[in-house]
Amino acid sequence: MAPAEIALHVRRAAGYKSEALVWRLARPGWRRAWEPTLERIVSRQATPGSSLLLGASRVNAVREALVDAEETIVMEAERRLEGQVTVLGHPELRLGRERVFDCDPLSGIPWPDRHGRLIDYRLASPGDPKLVWELERCQELPLLALAALLTDDPRFADAAASRLHAWLAGHPPGRGIAWANAFEPAIRAVSLAVAFDALRGHSLMTGEAERGVVRGLWQHGRSIVRDLSRHSSANNHLVGELVGLLAVAVLVPELRDSSRWRDQAIEELSREAQLQVLHDGFPAEQSFAYGLFTTDLLLTCASLLETAGVVCPEPIVAALTRAADAVVLLVDVGEPEPAFGDADGGRVLTLDGARDRTARGVAASLAAFLGHSGAQRLAGSIDATAALLFGREGLVRFATATPTMAPGDGLFPDGGLVVLRREGTRALFDVGPLGYLSIAAHGHADALQVVVSHGGDELVSDPGTGSYLGDARLRRRLRGTAVHATVCVDGTDQSQQGGPFLWTRHAQARLLTYDLGAGVAAGKHDGYQALPDPVTHQRVVVMLDGGAIVVVDRLVGAGRHTYVQTWPLHPALEPRAPDGAEGVVVASSPDGPRLMLAFASPLPAKIVIRDDGRWSRRLEQSEAAWVVSQRVIASGPVELGALLVPLAADAPVPTAALELLREGDSCLARARIGDDVEELCLGFADGVLTAQRKS
Repeated sequence: MAPAEIALHVRRAAGYKSEALVWRLARPGWRRAWEPTLERIVSRQATPGSSLLLGASRVNAVREALVDAEETIVMEAERRLEGQVTVLGHPELRLGRERVFDCDPLSGIPWPDRHGRLIDYRLASPGDPKLVWELERCQELPLLALAALLTDDPRFADAAASRLHAWLAGHPPGRGIAWANAFEPAIRAVSLAVAFDALRGHSLMTGEAERGVVRGLWQHGRSIVRDLSRHSSANNHLVGELVGLLAVAVLVPELRDSSRWRDQAIEELSREAQLQVLHDGFPAEQSFAYGLFTTDLLLTCASLLETAGVVCPEPIVAALTRAADAVVLLVDVGEPEPAFGDADGGRVLTLDGARDRTARGVAASLAAFLGHSGAQRLAGSIDATAALLFGREGLVRFATATPTMAPGDGLFPDGGLVVLRREGTRALFDVGPLGYLSIAAHGHADALQVVVSHGGDELVSDPGTGSYLGDARLRRRLRGTAVHATVCVDGTDQSQQGGPFLWTRHAQARLLTYDLGAGVAAGKHDGYQALPDPVTHQRVVVMLDGGAIVVVDRLVGAGRHTYVQTWPLHPALEPRAPDGAEGVVVASSPDGPRLMLAFASPLPAKIVIRDDGRWSRRLEQSEAAWVVSQRVIASGPVELGALLVPLAADAPVPTAALELLREGDSCLARARIGDDVEELCLGFADGVLTAQRKS
C-alpha cells in the first residue's frame, strides 16, 4: 500500500472515531452536521409529480410493448409486498411486511449499533454481512413504485412510501452495518432516489414526510462524496459510488449540493469509464460478472443524464460501445455466460422482476442506448429495464439496429483472452493479468485456463466464486489455481492470496503467439518463478476444424516437481474411464456422452477422476462436481497433453487418442479422432515456445 493510501486510511479512521465520540457524548453537534434544517440544504422548490426515470411515457411504453414483462413485475412486487425475497444463494427468506432492520435474517442476531465504519464485520459478526447489505439496498422500493404505476393499485405505492420512510427513520447516517462503506449507501441511494422520484406527490410523500426523504438522500450524498473509494480500492465500487451520487443529484435537483455533485460524478465517471473498460472492451477487473455490473452502472448513468436533458459524455459512450463489442464476442446467442473472476449477482436497479441481471439483459439496454446491432442480436428482444432506462427512443433504437452476423474467433489484447469457435464449440483461453490495481480484488489465480462449452452447455467449467465472507475456506479454494482448468505446480497457487479480496503477489501472463485463422494460440505465465526451484509454464491451445481442442503444456524446472493438469467439469457431467482405452475419459450427462478427454505425456502420468470438485454460479451456493486430472512427477522439462472432443448428446462416441513425441528442442503432438489425424509441431528453442499446425 502506497504512503498516500496509508495516509488517507489514517485520516479517515481518525474521522470515524471522532464522529463516533461526538454521537456518544455530544449528540446535538452530530445532529447539526447530519440533520440540518431543510433550508440549509435545499435551494429551491421541487415540482411534485414530475417523475423522471419512471415517468409516464416510459411506464406506458412497458405497458404497451411488453405485456409479459408487466405481469412478471407485478408478480414479483406481490412477493416483495409480503416480505418474500430471494437473496444470493440462500433459500427464499420470509421477512414479513414489517421486517427488523440491521438483523441477520438467518441467525436472528442484530448487528451492533455503532459507527458503521468501525464494525468488524469480517471477524466478529452475527452473520454474513453480504446478506444484510443486499437487503439494505432497498431494491424492492423502485419495483413497488413501478408496480403501482402499472396497475394503479395503491397497495404498492403505500408500501413503497412507508418502507422508504421506515428505513430512513431506522438508520441514522453512518450508524450500523448498512453504512459500513461508501458503496452500499451509493447502490441504496439509486433505489431510494428512483423510488422517491416516482412517488412525489403521493399522499405519504408530502409535507414533513417529503422533507425527511430529501434530507435522507442528502445524507446519502454527503456520506458517499466524503468516502469515495480511492487508490487500490477504486474498482467497480468507485463507479457505483459515483452513479449513486449522480442519482441523488439528478433526481433531487432542489438540493444545494446537486449541481456540484452532478459535475463531480460526470467528470470522474468519464475518467473511470476509460480505466475500467479497457481499450478492447474487456473488464479491467478480469471478471465477466463485474464487467456486466460496471456496464450496467454506466448505462444507469447514461439514463439519468438523458432524463435530465444532459448529453452523455463521449468517454462514457465510447466505453459502453467497447463493452458492447466485448460482450457479444464473449457470449453468443445460446452460449453459456463466461464465469471467470468473481461474481456476486449484484444489480444496480431491480425494475424487471427478474432475479438475475444477465448478459442478455445488459445487451438489451446497450442496444436501446447505442442502437448496437451485436447487442441487439444477443438480447433477441428488448426488456423492461431497457425500456424504462431509455424510453420510447430506446425502443426505436433497438428495433432499427442493423442485423449482424454471429461472432467467431477473437482476441482481447488488453484483457488477455483468446476466443476460439468451431462447429458449436467455444473455448476461452486466459492469457491476461490477475486482476485490477494492486489488490486485484476480484481476480482468480487461473492464468492459462481453458474453459469449453458446446451446443449451449458448459463442459469444462470455471468453478465460480462460491463465497465471499460466508465460508472463508471455500473462498480461498475457489480463487486458487488447483480448481481451475490449468496446471498447478506442487499444490501451490500461481499468485499469493493475502485476504478474501487481496492478492499480495500477481502472476503475470502473456500471449506468445496466435493465429486465429488456424485456431492456434500460445501463452505463458511467471507465477511459479517464485518457487525455491522456479518453474516456467507455457501452454498451446489449438481448436481443430471439427471443434475438438488440443492443449499441450510445457513445464520447465530444474528440480523435482508435481505437475497436475486439471479439467473441472460441469456438475451435469459424470466421467468414467472406458475399458480398454488407456488415457481416455468420457464424461456424460443424463442425455448421453458429451465430452471425451484423451491424455498424453512423454513421461509416466496418472489419470485421476475425483468427485470432490465444487461448482458455483450463485454466491453462497455451490454443488459437487467431478474433476479429471493428469498428474506427473518429474525433474527437468515435461509436457502434458490433452485432447478434448465435445460430443453431441445423440452422436456416437468416436475413438480418440493423443501422442506427444519429443524430438530434441521440439515436440510433435498427434491427435487422432476416428480416422482423422491432426499434427501440431511445438518448438522449444531458446526457451520460447512456438506452435505450427502441420498440413
